[in-house]
Amino acid sequence: MKIAVIGAAGGVGRRVVAQAARAEHQVAALVRRDEQADMMSLYGAKPVMGDLAGDWQSVLDGADAVVWAAGAGASGDYAAIDGEALKRVADTLVERGPKRLIVVSSMGVDRPEQMPPFLQQVLKVKADSDSYVQGRALDWTIVRPGGLTDELGSGKVTLGTHAPGGSISRDDVAALVLACLNDPSTVGQTFEAVAGDQGLTDALGGLPDPSTR
Repeated sequence: MKIAVIGAAGGVGRRVVAQAARAEHQVAALVRRDEQADMMSLYGAKPVMGDLAGDWQSVLDGADAVVWAAGAGASGDYAAIDGEALKRVADTLVERGPKRLIVVSSMGVDRPEQMPPFLQQVLKVKADSDSYVQGRALDWTIVRPGGLTDELGSGKVTLGTHAPGGSISRDDVAALVLACLNDPSTVGQTFEAVAGDQGLTDALGGLPDPSTR
């Protein structure tokens, strides 16, 4: 399929790009700087210059699915990126497609008061934008990973509405995103993910049917 990756230069985003390209998907990667574009080209993706605060929609041209892996990070501008920009992307997809959207969010979004204080502000913003996506007429999946590491992926995870506290490699988050794109049963699913002992296919297959909740 053709996958548009928003936040392609980030820690998870660039792994999604690299893994998707290796799997012979066509990848359009939204970037803001020339050096990021060069990196995407090396991964085998098509870099698309743009900015979520301005012109970015050309990354969607011909796409079958969109992966949202963007975040404000150290800039701290959570309301603009993690909040309003994701909402604008969702609105745009409703209007013009594609309908398939995978959002990489964060563990603890639905219980920020239980998370470390330095995370609570961004988690509250993500709670609002995640809820907005869930209310749109899209084929969405929301993945909420635990603490992110740069360790090599193991391909083994634990998934759940509330997963046990823990961490997960960015490699495995990227692999999980691609597994969701290949699994229609993940449409309408919101789940947390940490390192575990189940393969991706088995772990996704063990999630409850969202229609029965």
